[in-house]
Amino acid sequence: MIIVGAGGHALEVYNEVINILNNEEEILFYDDQNISENEILGRKIIHNIKDIKTPQSFIIATGQPKVRKKLFYLFTDHNHIPVSLIAQSSIISSLGVYLGEAINIMAQVYVGPFTYVGRGTLINAKANIHHGSKIGEFCEIAPGAIISGNCKIGNEVFIGAGAIVLPNLTIEEGAIIGAGSVVTKNIPAHSIVKGVPAR
Repeated sequence: MIIVGAGGHALEVYNEVINILNNEEEILFYDDQNISENEILGRKIIHNIKDIKTPQSFIIATGQPKVRKKLFYLFTDHNHIPVSLIAQSSIISSLGVYLGEAINIMAQVYVGPFTYVGRGTLINAKANIHHGSKIGEFCEIAPGAIISGNCKIGNEVFIGAGAIVLPNLTIEEGAIIGAGSVVTKNIPAHSIVKGVPAR
């Protein structure tokens, strides 16, 4: 298995992976940015995707929606196999939840009934996605963020740590919601908002 990324979030992903796999599978890291480091936690870091000779399973282990999307297609275009990570401490409703491929659901996340989480999305520690909400592809929901019921979040949206999205709202593609913000109205595509209420 390849953990795609070698920064702080990659270490959190690694911690969850080793809890699940019990070190039975070889784990490598991939980092095409910091090529001065060749090892992390005793595991090899690969810097060029061409050095991976046979198809491998991979987990995207970085934030930033556009980067997650780029890495997903880089690896799938080279015939590698995306897998999702769902932390053992997360709570996923058994009622009508759809989880796309290559997602990260980190520690103590709550995902409520009849929710949809799109491909490549990261829902970070202690975030909450409540009933009937739809999260698009390659989003990042930062730690402690709360998406209330029946919200629609577009593709490649970033919702900052501790932000709250009130019920029945739409946040369109590419929007950025600042940490600690309270979203009280619909947010247009590619907007950047922050504050209480978010403006």
